[in-house]
Amino acid sequence: MAMTLRLDAADEDLLRAVADREKRTMTDVVAIAVREHAARLHAADEDAALAARAERRAAAARAIRESIADNREALDLLSQ
Repeated sequence: MAMTLRLDAADEDLLRAVADREKRTMTDVVAIAVREHAARLHAADEDAALAARAERRAAAARAIRESIADNREALDLLSQ
């Protein structure tokens, strides 16, 4: 897909310097930057999903502990 990228002069100079340093085209540098940014976003989403799952597990464990504490008498009777 062809597209036009409009950068201010400072960003264009920076892009050109990076491209020259890496011996790549400016288009390649932009494409790599987009892929790397997408990978960081994906990793952040995965981290957030892991944290949410861990919180759900912790909440379930708390609920179980509370239920056991609340029903200690009945559980003791059932265990006899």
